[in-house]
Amino acid sequence: MQHQHRLLILYATQTGNALDAAERLAREAERRSCPNKLLSLHDYDPNLLPQEEAVIFVVSTTGQGDAPDSMKVFWRFLLQRNLSNHWLKGVHYTVFGLGDSGYQKYNFVAKKLDKRLMDLGGTTILERGLGDDQHPSGYEGTLDPWMSSLWRMLNTIKPEFLPNGPDVVIQDTVLIDQPKVQITYHNIENIESHFSTASDFTSPDILRSARSMHPGNSSSDKSGHPDCFLKMVKNLPLTKPNFGKDVRHFEFEFFSDAVQYDTGDVLEILPGQDSAAVDAFIRRCNLDPDSLITASPREMDDCNGHGSRMPVKLKTFVELTMDVASASPRRYFFEARCCYELFCNS
Repeated sequence: MQHQHRLLILYATQTGNALDAAERLAREAERRSCPNKLLSLHDYDPNLLPQEEAVIFVVSTTGQGDAPDSMKVFWRFLLQRNLSNHWLKGVHYTVFGLGDSGYQKYNFVAKKLDKRLMDLGGTTILERGLGDDQHPSGYEGTLDPWMSSLWRMLNTIKPEFLPNGPDVVIQDTVLIDQPKVQITYHNIENIESHFSTASDFTSPDILRSARSMHPGNSSSDKSGHPDCFLKMVKNLPLTKPNFGKDVRHFEFEFFSDAVQYDTGDVLEILPGQDSAAVDAFIRRCNLDPDSLITASPREMDDCNGHGSRMPVKLKTFVELTMDVASASPRRYFFEARCCYELFCNS
């Protein structure tokens, strides 16, 4: 049986940017007929790393030089003293980091991962790339030229990965991704039979249910629930109106039981949305705001516990999980839209 070559793309993300970058790498590899596998570091068995031929790591730096939560187990494994300096002999790798040069430990996670992989005997495909949020184009200002070099170097080192060369690509219209999220509509009568009392529909329960359906909450936290709820009681600007960044002082009071926290822990803020903007969005999409829905990542099934979520009204889901008024679409939104425009005009 002929050996199947595969490019492995591993990512660790806290806010979703590293996942976006990793998905773009996977799409570009696919366009070049390069078989690839995309996985979160949280879902990858590090014992298998010496068996890989070529690996791309895409990792972000959070807080004060901290690794994303999904990377911590993998990183502890790499720090084991019993791993020799030949452990990754024959494994080709490269690292792309996402960070902000405004912080002292800029891209610290990518830098230390690169060094550790080299110490363990790995061979670099290409010098690490460091994406910077301060760049006018964000991390993509570095990712674009870095990817061009990546395919050329990979073709030199592992030509079997790119059978048609680094520059022969399949048209984007052939490789439009499937939707990441699956929406399930529920019959109101069936729902009432499962949640028969008024206490089943309390505000915290609805909030938890809606937020747990957000795709970003489906990785390492299997419960989908936040550790606690806080209520904002003070919001003061610390910078002048025309300053480059909007820095603020927030104060909160605990809405539920208090929890311990450390510097670098993530605080998710749920701002209120303009009701008129939410209504306009729903009308524009021709949706029924009173429909009862659940949302889950397409690759997950009900055995993971996502099928037991309490459905919420579509309008509630939009209000609590989507930014319909001020969000900046990511690059892939425009790539996909361009392809759909081509479909409509062909």
